[in-house]
Amino acid sequence: MDSLNSLLETALKKLDATKEQIEKEREFAHAAESRFHRNLSAFKEYYPNIYNALIEFEVEGDLPIFVTSSGEGNILDQETGVAIYGDNPRKQAAEQVTANLNKPQINHIDFRSYANASELDDRLHIQSIKRLGEVVKEAGKPEPLKRIEGSFPTAIIFGVGLGYHIEELFERVNFNYTFIIEPSFQNFFLSLYCCDWKSVIERVEENSGSLFFHVGISYDRFVDDLINIGKSVGVCCLTKCFYYRHLPTPKNNELITALFNRIYEIHGGYGFYNDSTTSIAHTVRNTESGANLMHRERKIPISYLQKPVYIVGNGPSLDESIDFIKETQSDAIIVAAGTALQTLLQYGVTPDFHVLIERPKISYDVLIETLPESGLKDINLLTMGLIYPDVLPMYKWSGLACKANDAGGDLLALSVWSETNESVNYPLFCNPMVSNTALSFMVMMGFKQLYLFGVDNGYSEGGRHHASNSVYDKGSLKDFIPPTAKRKLKGNLEGNVWATDLLATSNFQMERLLNHELAKNIDCYNVGEGAYIKGAKPLKPELLLPDFGSLDKSHVIQEIKEKQFFNCSITNFETYLRLDKYEEICEHLIELSSEHQISREKALDNLLRQIRYLYSFKSTVLSHLFYVLEGEMLYFHCPMLSLLYYSDDEDKCLDHFNKARELWVGFLVRAKEEFKSDWLTKCGLSLEKHRMMKSDEVC
Repeated sequence: MDSLNSLLETALKKLDATKEQIEKEREFAHAAESRFHRNLSAFKEYYPNIYNALIEFEVEGDLPIFVTSSGEGNILDQETGVAIYGDNPRKQAAEQVTANLNKPQINHIDFRSYANASELDDRLHIQSIKRLGEVVKEAGKPEPLKRIEGSFPTAIIFGVGLGYHIEELFERVNFNYTFIIEPSFQNFFLSLYCCDWKSVIERVEENSGSLFFHVGISYDRFVDDLINIGKSVGVCCLTKCFYYRHLPTPKNNELITALFNRIYEIHGGYGFYNDSTTSIAHTVRNTESGANLMHRERKIPISYLQKPVYIVGNGPSLDESIDFIKETQSDAIIVAAGTALQTLLQYGVTPDFHVLIERPKISYDVLIETLPESGLKDINLLTMGLIYPDVLPMYKWSGLACKANDAGGDLLALSVWSETNESVNYPLFCNPMVSNTALSFMVMMGFKQLYLFGVDNGYSEGGRHHASNSVYDKGSLKDFIPPTAKRKLKGNLEGNVWATDLLATSNFQMERLLNHELAKNIDCYNVGEGAYIKGAKPLKPELLLPDFGSLDKSHVIQEIKEKQFFNCSITNFETYLRLDKYEEICEHLIELSSEHQISREKALDNLLRQIRYLYSFKSTVLSHLFYVLEGEMLYFHCPMLSLLYYSDDEDKCLDHFNKARELWVGFLVRAKEEFKSDWLTKCGLSLEKHRMMKSDEVC
């Protein structure tokens, strides 16, 4: 009888528990439905593109949320099939947030190398950052922060789950920039039933923060998006980042690894004041007496675009293909990128076009040193408006385009449009290497058969970094020592190759270009060894079989020069330059940055005010003035932001920060005055001077 009573009592308890669970599920369903629609309205108001994706998304089968004993939602991980939370998801998330804030994972970028800038370089930028580097060195070795509280520059959150941790995190810390990454769009969709996104979004808005969502995307796309956002709002936002990993899933781990492996692209060179003034000065000189400028639209008839184009770089794999290039040079358009010109001439191949992009006088000096006896009068030049002016008269013909994100390029485009109603072309993804520029020119024109020779973007361990018979092998640059190649890239034909940061960036840029809409109907072949380029077909040299067609290539070259370019002369650049507005911008930045900072929060707010003020001129008729100062602001603000969170000792951090701030003010004062003459001054960085400084670090 006792046993029967015990069984009955157990059954009743289970029945009560079931009733209680049913009630919790009912309450959750009611609250979750209401929460979902409130969140949906918030996304409609603040993020309409995400809202559209949400309303179009459909979950297969029943909603895969189940209610825990605490009355909260939970889901199974799609990859492992295991519940992502325990019985009390909110409590679990709160504990995770506490653990992360009490032992934060924060990135650090070492800016001490600025102090190694050459003392022989008298450019304002070099002088300024050398002193800035000394301030950073004086601060010593950074100490990891023991805790984050109150406010912090940036958070990168890997994994949404159901969003419980995001609510908790935003209640405790205000971030200026937050990037939320969730590879599973379904998880993000389901989080609208559990997380109060409306309150999160409104909190960010009230604190003048920025919240970016990266949902349902691959890790490659995520890093590309992050880089693009950095460019649009300033890479300062990615200088001091708190990394929060919510779920240790394979996809989240891939995202984190991808970011760490490509962070160098974000901080791989900001451009700087003297670079920008040189760009303007050269652009003015190159177009005052008339220049051939590239039309924005494709103008060459489609029948001419079928002609094969050889884009020739100076990588070691060129050795394998040089005989083929020599034998077929009369049947294809040959485009030599940078120093590949001298290598081709050594083998008796005269390219139809030479491509240059570097603005320093060094480019001119190298040409003079390596000039063949016949000169360059049989060769055409494709370049940007910023090229050293003495280079252009050396060639048979020269065609110029605008470099994107460049002071000279934007000033030229504005001036030409204002005077002629013509739009000048900005070749896409044309940096950092001259081979990027060459490829971009041909893609922008619309040629359908592109062959990359010697465009290696990497080399085997211990292997040569340039082709045989190049100026790096026997010529004036034979003493060149390349930076350490520490990036491993997939090989084009097999195995892996090693690349410097610059070469790896070049490779990524080519992939972006070849996967762009403009390259959709283009066949690009990557010939020989080197790095694999997504969007280019790997091809062994012995399998080359281009469709040369019957059209004489001289007619194609003439079409390029006559149809794709128009002649234009601009003589009143100063009208569009707006020196008065430049002085006004400098004065306002000086006023803002002159404020002595007494707290991290106020110092961070001050930096943001400066950044947002300057970035307000981007994409306006004064964008060229924005580019004059943008790079230098990043060179200063990124180390300043780093100094602000160098250790837990806020007073000590502020002391170093204010020293750097005073240097920034000093730079602005000088830049305001010196720009009056700098915008008309050619680059003075010669090959001889560069050799004198080669033992120093040139930034």
